[in-house]
Amino acid sequence: MIIAVDIGNSSINIGYFTGRGLLVQKNNTYPQKSAEEYRRIVGDFLLRNHIEKKQFGVIISSVVSGFSAVLEEAFRQLEPREEVKIVTASDKIDSGLRFDVKNPGAVGTDRIANAVAAFSRYASPVAVVDCGTATTVTVVDGQAFLVGGAIMPGIGLMNEVLQKRTSKLAKVGLEPPVAALGKDTSGSILSGLFYGTAGAVERILSEIEREEDAQLSIVVTGGYGQMVERFIKRPHETNPSLTLEGLKILYEKNRPS
Repeated sequence: MIIAVDIGNSSINIGYFTGRGLLVQKNNTYPQKSAEEYRRIVGDFLLRNHIEKKQFGVIISSVVSGFSAVLEEAFRQLEPREEVKIVTASDKIDSGLRFDVKNPGAVGTDRIANAVAAFSRYASPVAVVDCGTATTVTVVDGQAFLVGGAIMPGIGLMNEVLQKRTSKLAKVGLEPPVAALGKDTSGSILSGLFYGTAGAVERILSEIEREEDAQLSIVVTGGYGQMVERFIKRPHETNPSLTLEGLKILYEKNRPS
């Protein structure tokens, strides 16, 4: 069994790749817990889902400072583990990708995992749209070069900022708008969040295709991915587990011999 841990700004997703397929356990990132608490949370999930603790390996990716070490300690308390591997930077792990960006070491480990999974599936120019706390676009060309992308605030973050930085706009419940033309303040905000994000993503993708002279396959993922993807008109695939699948591939590529 391989356990993949994706620590994001809002949630910690733990994927258990078993003989029965993938099971996903979701936890809020904050407040941070102790290693013992995480060990208990994982142990309870294993028992509740009748997952036998046979030999297993763990791979951890985090975009939040200070969390990797705590989760690493939690899994080191579980037996019989094979190895706990931390994805830290592009030059510290064999990803199968090459990097045509100014600072490869600064590329987020979640974006590396997304790129690995997407290119593994398509083996051709592909863009991953990850709709999380931030909405990111990550592009891999046909020669397995990660060539760059784009980053913008996610719909949840924009929703919070509108409340905090304006005097009369309230935070709205995040649900897809019924129409682009908002008939009240809440509907207008939802229209801006969803249609605005989808429109920005499509414009970014079109400009990248023009600059790279390539037709991109599109994969949408992330916590808000299934909410946003219906507003993206161009053909795309939606895969909520893409990051976890990429981490599994990374573990297998770097498995101890």
